Parts: sequence; C-alpha cells; structure tokens
Amino acid sequence: MMLLKEWWRWFKRQSRLNKIVIVGFLSSLVLFLIPVVVSRFKPTPIHVGVAFYTYERAFILAGDTKTYFYENRNLMSDCRLRLIEQALPKGRAKTPDPQSWVVIKFLIENVSDHRLTNLRLDIKSPLLRPTTTLFTTANVEATGTWDTAAADAPGKYTMTIPVIEPTVSAVVSLKTPIDETMRKVIYADHSRMTVQVLHLLADQFGTFPLKVARLNAMKILNRESVLRIGNETFADEKMDVTMLRADEPAVKDEAVSYQPLSAAHVCPEGTAGDW
Repeated sequence: MMLLKEWWRWFKRQSRLNKIVIVGFLSSLVLFLIPVVVSRFKPTPIHVGVAFYTYERAFILAGDTKTYFYENRNLMSDCRLRLIEQALPKGRAKTPDPQSWVVIKFLIENVSDHRLTNLRLDIKSPLLRPTTTLFTTANVEATGTWDTAAADAPGKYTMTIPVIEPTVSAVVSLKTPIDETMRKVIYADHSRMTVQVLHLLADQFGTFPLKVARLNAMKILNRESVLRIGNETFADEKMDVTMLRADEPAVKDEAVSYQPLSAAHVCPEGTAGDW
C-alpha cells in the first residue's frame, strides 16, 4: 500500500504531457497482459508444435551407376535425419524428376475433451509461397490457401481443419518447392526461419493467444510415421523406380537440369533433430 501511495504522489508531480504518456503506456500494457493472463488460467484447447525441414529427391551419376535417393534434413542445423538410396544401372532405370522442398511440419493436438470444428490458423513465414501445398496425416482433413489480399497480413497462409476429435493429435505439413528465390532465402541470405500464427480460432472459441512450441525435428517425424497409413510420401516414401526392358532405349539422365543441395551434415547420434 505504501508503495502505491508513493507512486501516486510521484505521478501527481508529473507534467500533463508525461501523465498522458504514462497512462497510454499502462493502458497498452494492460491490453497486452489480459490475453496472457486469460490463456494462463484458461488454457487453449489446442497445442501446436513446429519444426522445419528440407526434403530432397534426386539421383547421383557415377561411372555406370545411378544412385537414386531421398533425404530428409533438419533445416535449422542441416543435419541429416533420414537417407534412403538405391543403386541402379545407369541409363536403364526411370526415376522421378529431381526436386527439393522446404517443409514446415506442425504437430497439432486437441487437448480438450470435446470435438473442435472449423479450426483455422492464419500463418506467416518467409518459407511460404503461392506454390506451397498442404498434406496431413490420415486422421484429419485440412485445406490451405495463400492470401495476398488480406488487409491485416498480406501474404498469409490460412490452414483450415473442419474437424479434430477430442485428444487427437495430427501432423500437418506445408511444403514449398526450393526454386532459386527460396534457395537464396535459405542459403545466401541466411534469413531467420520463423513461423507466426497470427490467429487461431474455431467454432467453440474466439481468437486465442497461441504460443507455438519449437519441437525436436525427429519427434515430429516419428509421430508422423506412427499416424500415417498407406503409401503416403514424405514420411515413408516408396522407391518409385521403373526398370527398362532390354529392347527400350537408354534414359539420358545427364540431360536433367537440377542443382542438388549441398551435402548434409552427419551429426552425432541423438542430436540431429535439435534446434
């Protein structure tokens, strides 16, 4: 109480301009703290974690051998997470065109005891583009749209999940092809890799303050592998190789124009998924 009285005496001694500035600052502070306090005493029913990856599917030619591979890396450290490769006779095997992507994976958990409907997350990140596509584990459906016209946040990406059941977790991935512009962002400019959830809302609640947790990259991959079924790619991709018959002409693999990613780091066991 004494401290409050001293502060009040100090405040009365301030000039009118200083009083306006102080009141404005305190008002802004209160508006900032209200959602923080609310979220603490009324926790959000959704937990969201994130990790960043690069994914490459390509081949290497050496002598009479064509080594087809796909590799998943931790974007933050460039540590190799998974590498699958297969040696093939050069010119006698058709494989998918080489391509690399940057991938943002979200682990989304409904920690409440009731179904949530029309869950929407508005997201911004330098790793998202109009070419970004979305895929999910089989236990949820989701759609994604790139919005350049939004007045509040031009260039935001909106993810919508129609239904997520109680105590269910799912992995939603946003993958963007690595073109020359994206390659510059990642490797030349060394831009800070961030993701910001601007808004989170659903039919059951209004906009919630949301803190996105940084998760170990291997944790999300392992969780995704458990949730996936069938022949879905990026978690357990199948080697898509077609061997030519003896009477078919050889494939001219050298004609494919593709700039491979630099060699991944082989990090100590148990550390590859760290930030």
